[in-house]
Amino acid sequence: MFDAAGHRVWRQPPQSLYGRRLSVPGENAALDPGLKFAGQWLDEESGLVYNRFRYYSPVASCYLTPDPIGLMGGLNPYSYVDNPVNFVDPLGLAGEDCGKPKPNRRQALNQAKDLAGVPRSQQPVRQWTVGNDPKRRGQTNYQYSEDAGSHGRYYEYVDARGHKKVVLEHTNDPRAPYPHAHAGQAKTGANPRAYDFKQDRYQKINNPKTDDHHIYYE
Repeated sequence: MFDAAGHRVWRQPPQSLYGRRLSVPGENAALDPGLKFAGQWLDEESGLVYNRFRYYSPVASCYLTPDPIGLMGGLNPYSYVDNPVNFVDPLGLAGEDCGKPKPNRRQALNQAKDLAGVPRSQQPVRQWTVGNDPKRRGQTNYQYSEDAGSHGRYYEYVDARGHKKVVLEHTNDPRAPYPHAHAGQAKTGANPRAYDFKQDRYQKINNPKTDDHHIYYE
């Protein structure tokens, strides 16, 4: 931490790999703001760390409650990131590589098209927006929903086999750390040529490299 003149007045005291402070005092301990890993704030009284959606224990090196987004955040719903040197979890939801830049919106949507099996240059045959604006309720290309996790823009395509696919972006998902794109298809057993994505939930298409359907963007 630096003052207005650019002089350092405080720095983080030594700590273990997973954030437990060691006995060595930090510089100017009286000015300690309680900062921990990215997005974390230390509660001195309890010794726990506030991490937006959950509390983290530096002593136990894990969260006290399971991940609210379930296994989308990793196989262990209580764990912090696998490698705290290169990864962070600012919201207590899912780790991210702090050295790897995220794609922009267009790149994320193109990646979702790739997963859906439609050419990047192909135009949607239908598109609509999902939100909770009561003034737009009933409009042709607007679907009203109180579920913030479903809010965003939806683009429907038809692939080379005549199967309907949907590419969407979620812009207000409270369970996700960033806006993101998805690719979706008709549910197993349904007719992929007649599926209505506005009426029925899509089946997510995972990226085979990451086994995840989220494509986060900046």
